[in-house]
Amino acid sequence: MKIRGPDFSEGACGICHAVLKELTETGLEAKTMECPEGVRALISDRSGRTMGEGMDITWAPAILDAQIDAGLMDDDTADKLRPFLTSGTDRRKVAEMSGYGRVVNTASAVITHLWSEGGFIEILRQGPGIKVVFYSDRGDKIVSAASGFCPVCAINIAASRVPAIRKRISSSRSRNTGMEKYERGIINRVSWKRRRIHAELIEDGAVIGRNWGCCIAYATVRAEIDAGFGSRKWNILFRNYCDMCPLKHFWLEKPMGALGNRILERMGRAGVRETVRMEDYITVDIISGDDRVACGIGTLCSLSATVNAFLRSDASLILKPGPAEGFPYP
Repeated sequence: MKIRGPDFSEGACGICHAVLKELTETGLEAKTMECPEGVRALISDRSGRTMGEGMDITWAPAILDAQIDAGLMDDDTADKLRPFLTSGTDRRKVAEMSGYGRVVNTASAVITHLWSEGGFIEILRQGPGIKVVFYSDRGDKIVSAASGFCPVCAINIAASRVPAIRKRISSSRSRNTGMEKYERGIINRVSWKRRRIHAELIEDGAVIGRNWGCCIAYATVRAEIDAGFGSRKWNILFRNYCDMCPLKHFWLEKPMGALGNRILERMGRAGVRETVRMEDYITVDIISGDDRVACGIGTLCSLSATVNAFLRSDASLILKPGPAEGFPYP
């Protein structure tokens, strides 16, 4: 099995999920396990033989790394995606701030800190990945980083490269769900079924939680909630977000990130920008010129906030449709 002709407009996120769909339908299996530096992933065949292994700061990029290692993509696609996997140096620095596959709380703390200092964070597409840029209150660039997946991952990587920010966030580090799952030896199994991503949490051979979602991350977190993990506050916020999300009413058989990547790609060509801040939810502002034309919220992923902004606003202000190329005008 080898996936060819991926849609790079959907970014590394969309490609990873498309490969997950194919490997599931072929009878292969994808599993992840939290560890101190982030997440390990395995791709195995029907007999249980390991075909590929991966490591990254959270679930989805670790699975992408394992997919590449298993040879499930053509060489050209793999070569374009590898630069957006997290290096060992960056993984270790990110792990100082949180580790065990957790990236949302640290990103929220980083966003809050930067905004409190008068700075801001911009999000943009970079090839098949996502790039973030930190700016100071004077508009000077502080640091940038790119990730194959959500801006939240890139925010963690960028923050870890600034010693003062890394030290500040590390000082408030505490136990998290990923650490508990690591200590208990819990395995996450993800698959594509019935047009969605499904996740199961397995402990000592028994399924202790299962659920589904619009991407690997959402499905895994929902399975964690089903297994009794997470604080009551965050679990209520996740449920409320899903209640408000309009995308579920016209399911696209795509992960949230694939649509978010397409929107960001078009915004870049149209000269529209996006910044991210933190309220109750991760919040993005879409800016055209000097005007804010849309605002959206997300939970695990800034790409979900991008889609949310797109669906709640006048899309023509974000995408700025061009002429109908190729239309047979008389």
